[in-house]
Formats: sequence, structure tokens, C-alpha cells
Amino acid sequence: MKIAVFGASGRTGILIVYQALNQGFHVTAFARQPSKVTIQHKNLRTIRGDVSDFQKVKEAITGQDAVLCTLGIDTNKRSTILSEGTRNILKAIEECGVKRFICMSSAGILGNDAGFWFGKVIVPLFLRNVFADKLRQVKIIQESHTDWVILRPVGLTDSPKTNTYKIIPGIPTSRTVPRADVADFMLKLVTDTRYDRTMPALASY
Repeated sequence: MKIAVFGASGRTGILIVYQALNQGFHVTAFARQPSKVTIQHKNLRTIRGDVSDFQKVKEAITGQDAVLCTLGIDTNKRSTILSEGTRNILKAIEECGVKRFICMSSAGILGNDAGFWFGKVIVPLFLRNVFADKLRQVKIIQESHTDWVILRPVGLTDSPKTNTYKIIPGIPTSRTVPRADVADFMLKLVTDTRYDRTMPALASY
């Protein structure tokens, strides 16, 4: 099984790469700073690129069975990095004949699914522009012709993988989940089609 991982140098993306290689996947890691992808493996190919560069994006996606995306924004300034980058990824997916797209977003994108404090205070004050682009990203994915899943994890932690996380269609029941569990679930979604065209939340027990 061959997968491309966008955002591979991020804290969740690198865990996807690591777990995927351990499970026997062939992985193409797409990153702006490939030096941060410190893993060395015979089944790993690393591509330096920016998601705004369509040809580089297409190079990474050609020949893949699925594409996983953990792109993030490290600033609250107005940005279209997530939405326009995802648009490029989906365009390449369709041109290359790839069917599956698994994207990590976050709890809160439904407006009422991350609690009152987060939705009414944190997002408007500190994450307004980030979530505006996340919502644009969601709409672009939903309008695509791929077999997509948009994941809504709650607050991400660096705790070890538990394998006991909860998959919830609506409002999450806890406030945190390990990145390692998010990576685990995203890899399961490469072959598990039960959640296609849905937006499940992921939370710890």
C-alpha cells in the first residue's frame, strides 16, 4: 500500500510516517522542511515542496493508493494555506486517479462541538482566521469527488498511543487525545471505508 502524507514534518504527520512504515506502507512524505523528517527507511521517499506548488504536489501523489493530510497553520493571520493547499491536493488526486483522502481538521469546526469556552471565547479571540480557513478547507473537501474523511480530533497531546480512543459522530466527550492515536486512526482509514464522507471526532476515554 502506497500513501502520501502532507504535513509530514508536523508533530502528527511524523507519527503517521513512523507508524505507516512500521506497518509496511510505502510512504511519500511531503514537507516544506524535509530535514525535520528524521526517519530513514527503505520504503520512505521525502519530497521538499510547498502545497501551493501544484506540480510538486502532483509529483507526490502520482502512483499513490491514498493521501493523508495533516496540514496546519502556525499563525492566526489571515491565510488560505489550508484551503488552497487542499484544493491543489484534491486536483492532483483527481488527475492521478487516486480515490482516498483522509484529512485531519479539529474539533470546533462544526461550531458547537468543542465546548462553550473554546467555541465562544478561544476561537473568536485567538483562532478566528485559522478556523475560517479550516472551514474553507472543509467545504472544498466536501465538494470533491474523492472518498474523503475529515477527522475532528480534540486537543492534541504528545502522550503515548493508547489504541483505546473513541470515534464520535457528534460532540466529543473528552478534551484531549494523543497525536499517536490520531495517526493510528488515520492509517486505519486508508482501508476502512465505514466513515467515508463523514466528519468523525476523535477523543480519549
